[in-house]
Amino acid sequence: MEQLNAQRARIIEKLKGQFFMHHIGFEITVIEEGYVEGEMDLVAFTKQQMGYVHGGVTATVADIVAGFAAYTKSPLDNNVVTSNLQIMYYYPGQGERLRAIGRVVKAGSRLHYCESEIYVLQTGKSTLIAKATATMVVV
Repeated sequence: MEQLNAQRARIIEKLKGQFFMHHIGFEITVIEEGYVEGEMDLVAFTKQQMGYVHGGVTATVADIVAGFAAYTKSPLDNNVVTSNLQIMYYYPGQGERLRAIGRVVKAGSRLHYCESEIYVLQTGKSTLIAKATATMVVV
């Protein structure tokens, strides 16, 4: 439990420097070992011309939750960067909020393999709109 608390404190500190994440209104809401969740309101500048959540926003939040999930499995004196991110879009994202879940599938000493799921929430209904896989490098 002490290790997880130390990881949470480190992540909370690192989140202060996530300026783009703050700009789009994304907020981490859950930090557990190997698991991170976050949410944001969908507003005009996060959508593309047809009113759907922009694919770049979807990819960004997928990367954020995968990366911070990887942090929870990394030594406290190390950092994590994205080596590879692959995203599959299933449905156009139309809703009021966006929710992202990131998990570590396999943690290694230098590489962590992660997955992200992105959902839109509209009038109480949650729809999976995208999934991503990511390779995070411990540096």
